[in-house]
Amino acid sequence: MKTQNLVVTCKDEELNLEALKLSESLNLPFGGSLKTLSKNIKDFDELPSKKFFLVVSKDLIYLKKGLGSSSKPIFSDFLKWSKQSHRVNLVKSLRGLPKKSLLIDATAGLGKDALLFSSFVDKLILIERVPWIHALLEDGLKRQNKLIPSLKKIEVVCSDSKDYLLKLGPSPDAIYLDPMFENVGNSKAKREVQALRELVVENSGEELLEISLRKAKNRVIVKRHRKAQSLAGLEPTYSLTGKTIRYDVYSLKLS
Repeated sequence: MKTQNLVVTCKDEELNLEALKLSESLNLPFGGSLKTLSKNIKDFDELPSKKFFLVVSKDLIYLKKGLGSSSKPIFSDFLKWSKQSHRVNLVKSLRGLPKKSLLIDATAGLGKDALLFSSFVDKLILIERVPWIHALLEDGLKRQNKLIPSLKKIEVVCSDSKDYLLKLGPSPDAIYLDPMFENVGNSKAKREVQALRELVVENSGEELLEISLRKAKNRVIVKRHRKAQSLAGLEPTYSLTGKTIRYDVYSLKLS
């Protein structure tokens, strides 16, 4: 993982201890407060390789690129996402799945898709292998589960998804995969995705799909770019295609 460009810091000096504890738990360097960093590092944003900062503030933990004020915070914003319209094709991919289902999102990221899933199933497990992304995800759930009751049914695990699924006892009803894929066509990825691409080593997800197909009872859903080939060359039962995104659904049991 490309963690050499990631430093833990804090918004105010009074949060130094909290940020230091976070840096130690994530095995990342601690840089002090943003104010101290700005004083000690001249023209930081002009350096060829801009660093990212995992910032502890009074209200939340967020990711920030560079020290400039123009860099917007990146975090698990479940409240904002809850006000956005449902993605029709992702909802369609869940049709026929019983309400009393266990769904595993094996590539959770910041959790945007998980918010939608939490409204459709009784139990949801999110797996995120990168510790600092897992920290952002946990922080978002902790901050907003009182405002969004469906978030309370979510369990978050920091683990390699392949290892977790192979050791899992009872099979989940469905598994969702969203492996990071390279840009296809001329569209520019959103800044959250761009940041993750810069900081995290991409995983093709081919082996994970094969394991998921052995473990899931009902279906496996894979998010792909509309123009991308099927993951691992395995043709899905059917696909739901939008302007940019395609959902490949592998049905393992007729529902």
